[in-house]
Amino acid sequence: MEFLMINALDRGPLSPKRSELCSRENAVRVAGRIFDDRAMKVSILHTGDPLQPFRVSTDPSCHAGVIAEMVA
Repeated sequence: MEFLMINALDRGPLSPKRSELCSRENAVRVAGRIFDDRAMKVSILHTGDPLQPFRVSTDPSCHAGVIAEMVA
């Protein structure tokens, strides 16, 4: 899997759309929408993966890389 990520990055810069969708700001927006809809704990995680540097999780056992949490 790491080999595929390296090849994808070697092909050139990421598209502006991917940069927007993978931004911390977008992760905060998505987390806010999930939190507003479900009123449950939502975490924003830093993955260290250049193709998906941030992700949103509703899994309470997921603690690695948490940079922000929304709780009711």
